[in-house]
Amino acid sequence: MRLSLYDRLKPEYKQKIANRYANLPFGHQAIIEALSNEYYFTEIKYGIASEVTSSCELKFFGDVFNK
Repeated sequence: MRLSLYDRLKPEYKQKIANRYANLPFGHQAIIEALSNEYYFTEIKYGIASEVTSSCELKFFGDVFNK
């Protein structure tokens, strides 16, 4: 069975995203829903990918996932 992007997200990055959006529950929920509903990172909208990479202090969106 294929795991969703949220399931493949590294735990330390889940925590970083949760910390950044602690006061913005709707923004956090939008990120979780987008990642939970997709299986390929190329299908994620640019805005969501940008928020995740900036929250995790990375340059490449694909680096936030387990291989």
